[in-house]
Amino acid sequence: MSVRIRHLRAILASINEQLQQDNLRPEARDYLERTADSCRATIRELALKL
Repeated sequence: MSVRIRHLRAILASINEQLQQDNLRPEARDYLERTADSCRATIRELALKL
């Protein structure tokens, strides 16, 4: 697994932990969800290139 994929997976894990919090503002939750979607898409793209 490439270093970039590992790094993105670590970021995604952190985002998922943050999304478990009940006290997030709606705009923060939206931002984190968009960022998580972007991480997932990038991981898929990188994995296809391996």
